[in-house]
Amino acid sequence: MERASPRGNRTERIWNRQVDAFWDVMWTAGDAAGKDGLLARRKHWRGRSLPDEPGDKCTVMHDFQELSGYVRGESGESRKRQDRFWNCVSERLGKLDLQDNERLCAIALVKRLFPKAASEALGWKVDTSHWPSTVYVGAVPWIRQTTSTAPRLSGQYAAAVRESASDDVLAEQWSPFAEPDKPAAGDFAKLDANYFYPEFVKSERLCPLTDGGGTEIGVRDKLTRLLRDIHNTKDETGRALGPPSKFYAMLLADGDRLGKLVGSLGGEPVGRALADFTRGVPQIVREHDGITVYAGGDDVLAMLPAPQALTCAASLSSRYRSAFAAVGASVRATLSAAVLFAHVRSPLSAVLAEAHRLLDDVAKDANGRDSLAAGVMKRGGLHCQWVTTWTRRQPNGRTSYAPELLQELTEHLKKNAADPGLSSALIYRIRETLSLLCGRSRWEPGVWCALPKDLDVRALLRAEILRSLSARAIESAEKHAGELADRVWKVLGPARAAAGDGGSEITEAGVDALLLARFLASPGHEEDDR
Repeated sequence: MERASPRGNRTERIWNRQVDAFWDVMWTAGDAAGKDGLLARRKHWRGRSLPDEPGDKCTVMHDFQELSGYVRGESGESRKRQDRFWNCVSERLGKLDLQDNERLCAIALVKRLFPKAASEALGWKVDTSHWPSTVYVGAVPWIRQTTSTAPRLSGQYAAAVRESASDDVLAEQWSPFAEPDKPAAGDFAKLDANYFYPEFVKSERLCPLTDGGGTEIGVRDKLTRLLRDIHNTKDETGRALGPPSKFYAMLLADGDRLGKLVGSLGGEPVGRALADFTRGVPQIVREHDGITVYAGGDDVLAMLPAPQALTCAASLSSRYRSAFAAVGASVRATLSAAVLFAHVRSPLSAVLAEAHRLLDDVAKDANGRDSLAAGVMKRGGLHCQWVTTWTRRQPNGRTSYAPELLQELTEHLKKNAADPGLSSALIYRIRETLSLLCGRSRWEPGVWCALPKDLDVRALLRAEILRSLSARAIESAEKHAGELADRVWKVLGPARAAAGDGGSEITEAGVDALLLARFLASPGHEEDDR
């Protein structure tokens, strides 16, 4: 910033104001036992307000002024000066650290550049390899499959990218995702994940190249052709690899009624249980190809590839219960979790806000805790929202584990990918039929609809599925319809902790579990957002 600051309009003053006022340190002293701990009470006590932020705002943190100090709308000269300021910063940092359309405040710039300045500021190097981009997290299963199925093509593509881009293109250094036994794949697993998508490769903003001259179009066309060769490569089942998924999962988890556990067990046993749980979180997340953002006490935040997210959440719930069982908890310790599947280019702030809503408002408050809430947020908005207790009492009286039931339905859809057993069109028809029966004009994500008394839901499902299969002349349609109807029937109704995991029969229904399973069967493809 030293080089750019003289080009700004009171840049140093803006920097000092924001840095001095932003950070807030909270502490308490006293006995934290009881239902409401002192620190929890202190967090709700807002004792200060931030100073006013004039001028043009940061493109990442919209409440703060960007650092150049110029206002683009004042005059053409002001706009030019603002651009010159940020061009100077970009020349120093590189386009992968500061893109052409970004104008940041001091806080956003500190967060962006901290890993680069950590050695000088702290005296040791911060390991940035543990922070892959959301685009990379979504692509992890595809990267692993590609380097295994097409190592030579992967290596050729990585070499071609390196010839045409700066060294910053090898942005991903997260070693758990590398394939050390695939030397032919070269640096493929280390590439900035934007270079895995043909439509992103065409963008100068997302995939900058070192040659900005007349040959750049030809270079991008060459990279696109090489990438499509990889996408067209067939795996051992004869299926084309295709592009990587454009979705990843954000997982939030939080213990339920911790104050009650402290009152029952005492602070020391609860502390030991939480410490045991926290120690196990990174390993569980790593086993599911994810990255732990934080794990402390009963709180967890992690990013994962879409296919592994729900099983990871289930493993965390099991670990939490086991940790408290080991210290002799007489009160059942439960964990609630939210898993939000989001487009890799969705704003992270919006994804986090929606994940918190799923956890706090849906899994905990609305469903009575001990619950899993899952949603799919596409670029057009929330596509579906399903909430359930971890275990579900089926209409036949049996108890089953909810993530396993959904996984069974998802695997059935994957296995029968060429068979339209539960197509999107069929799900929407089931939704419309149930809406009419329930007297609703429109179905929204997360809605449970009260069904007419004595309606045979299972027979309705079987009839709709059979109709779809018969229209396509599917072999053994009746048997197939019966099996699929059974799987759908098991996740159709609600399961609420406050109501004892559901009832002996389905009196309410929702199609969100079907939409979720359909999405998970092919998370790389954006379906119709009707």
